[in-house]
Amino acid sequence: MRVLRASLAALLLYLLLIPAATMAAGLQMSTPYPSVVADPGTTVRFPVVVTTNAPSRVDLSVQSQPQGWDTRLTGGGSTIAAVFTAPTDTTGAATGASPVPYTGNLATFTAEVSVPADATAGVQQIVVSGQESDGTTAQLTLDVNVQVGESGDVTMTTANPTLQGGATTTFKFTVNVNNDTNQQITFNLETDAPAGWSVTAAPSTEANASSFVLDAGSSQVVTVNAKPASDTPAGQYPITLRATGGPQPVEQALSVNVTGSYEMDVTTSDQRLNANVTAGGTTTMTFVVTNNGSADLAGVAFTATPPRDWKVNFTGPVDVAAGTSQNVTATIQASPQALAGDYVINVSARSADNNASDTLSIRATVDTSSIGLFIGIAIIVIVAVGLFFVFQRYGRR
Repeated sequence: MRVLRASLAALLLYLLLIPAATMAAGLQMSTPYPSVVADPGTTVRFPVVVTTNAPSRVDLSVQSQPQGWDTRLTGGGSTIAAVFTAPTDTTGAATGASPVPYTGNLATFTAEVSVPADATAGVQQIVVSGQESDGTTAQLTLDVNVQVGESGDVTMTTANPTLQGGATTTFKFTVNVNNDTNQQITFNLETDAPAGWSVTAAPSTEANASSFVLDAGSSQVVTVNAKPASDTPAGQYPITLRATGGPQPVEQALSVNVTGSYEMDVTTSDQRLNANVTAGGTTTMTFVVTNNGSADLAGVAFTATPPRDWKVNFTGPVDVAAGTSQNVTATIQASPQALAGDYVINVSARSADNNASDTLSIRATVDTSSIGLFIGIAIIVIVAVGLFFVFQRYGRR
């Protein structure tokens, strides 16, 4: 009888404890990373999962935190004060955690803890509380291990800080951003560039982004594209890449050595592209070399491809400063056997470094030589006179 009474008491006690245990286990809050390392003056984020037995609203609050610290509960891009659990069967990937199976009714949020710049070293605790409408509560303790004097830095490095080319070149720099701190940082990219230049900076993985998130201990390649203004003169131009968002802004000095733009225009002094010359005779033409680029042209020399047995000689070479002009004289000598008619002479001008060139065609017209004309007329006259005397002497016989 006593055994029966003891068994009934134990059964009754068990039945009474089941609802209490179920109720206690109904609301839970957990995080895959309950303890993190942080630097003074930084913000750490804890992904939190809330689970309940049935779909339910859970009111949230920060129950305790160190003095001077600030903890915000966020979700969906806003500061929140409650979550609603819904039926879910997921791995928890949405929380940023490693795949841990969650089934049942759950919701997620993030606890953002701002560590003061004057925080002392050691482990500090933040307690987050949740309460259902029926009064059921749960708490989650978050540990922040503050390390003073042991934090890393955010640095920028590049293998080629200086690039060189003409003013029409688009210069591409690659810069590594290294996050050696104990925190995840969202960086915003900024650039300082010369007036009139087009300079963009973006993560190499997303050309249109101006910001990126970098986990603790990781790095990101940033691409900087710089295009000078079309009229940029030759010279050295500084560019600064800046990443903000970390403990301190970090900068990388870059520079472009613009060698200038090269553009040459060649014409004649009177804008005419034809010349008159007699067979075996010579004529001169004046060519004008204009430097329309932003870099000086050195050793501009002329060459020509004349007809066979013709000769073309030029003065020079000449140096032409940016925005100026120089004259070059050409002496054209026609072949003594040249027949009357038009001949084409192709003329080319090229700088010594082959950065600029121009060509044009000259039409040379060969006229009958006046001396030859006189000689021909004299011969005709002599022949006519001779015939006259011949007919006078022998014509009456």
